[in-house]
Amino acid sequence: MMLDIGCGDCKKGDFGLDARRTSSVDIIADARKLPFKNGSIDHVYSSDTIEHFSHLEIRSVLVEWVRILKKDGVIEIRCPDLRARAFLFFLNSNWENVRDIYGGQDYTGNFHRCGFSFGLLKRLLESCGIRNVKRIIKGYKGVPFIPDCLHVTGFKR
Repeated sequence: MMLDIGCGDCKKGDFGLDARRTSSVDIIADARKLPFKNGSIDHVYSSDTIEHFSHLEIRSVLVEWVRILKKDGVIEIRCPDLRARAFLFFLNSNWENVRDIYGGQDYTGNFHRCGFSFGLLKRLLESCGIRNVKRIIKGYKGVPFIPDCLHVTGFKR
């Protein structure tokens, strides 16, 4: 069973969970307190959600996501790569690059409150019981050395 946390309008997996109602959402819940039993999910997927939590609470959020994973279950996270986004802003200071760092801000809660590099996210996931954390890189607009996002996978110990 695959759970998409923060699915918004585009669910990937068997169940979509989000704090707001959309046509793709199956379960309305706060991603800080998931309505699932320990070890009940095979694959936790989350795209463009983790950056909406404060850096002060991010570890407890990830502990909660790992809690519901089965042993050897997969966690897959996609979020903005803050290093790449800051570099793009440095190269071209425009409003699109500001939005990519701080979020769309077009509805309540659509603000980025935290940012990650691969090293930060990898160490954080490992501290929450995830092993074999790997990065998946796809180039940004055809430029192979600038990642389009921070995309990582790992397995629960």
